[in-house]
Amino acid sequence: ECLKKNNTLQELKISENVIRNNGLIKIGEALQINTSLQTLDVLYNKISDDGAAAISECLKKNNTLQELKISENNITSNGLIKIGEALQINASLQTLDVSHNRISDDGAAAISECLKKNNTLQELKISENNITSNGLIKIGEALQINASLQTLDVSNNKISDDGAAAISECLKKNSTLQELKI
Repeated sequence: ECLKKNNTLQELKISENVIRNNGLIKIGEALQINTSLQTLDVLYNKISDDGAAAISECLKKNNTLQELKISENNITSNGLIKIGEALQINASLQTLDVSHNRISDDGAAAISECLKKNNTLQELKISENNITSNGLIKIGEALQINASLQTLDVSNNKISDDGAAAISECLKKNSTLQELKI
């Protein structure tokens, strides 16, 4: 309730707790109304795909949230697919950190579709997941179109030579990426 009425709070950091989906659902509902929060940090909690779906609904309506840190939870590709769909509409989020979850190539493909349409996301951290070269190839294809992403971290995944080659090919056409971690 507090988040619905508060118009001064800019950063909410509730990391390293035992926040579960129900808690994040409530936060997501509040953020559909809140117009001041710019950073939400819920890393290292007990959030899964239902919590990610709740945040995705928030991202469809909220136009002030700029940074979402939801790493070190239990989110799979299904949760990232929902977030990716929301980011095709959202025009405020600049940083998304979904590192150290259980995201595979399907999630990477969803993010690649988002990157083709979203022009505000500047930093994407998707390290320490289960993404292979196939997922990175999809992201590389999107980066040939995307003109906003400046930082991409896909380190500590399951990427081989094919993925590295795909990224090097995309770099020939991308002029915005400034930092890349593989």
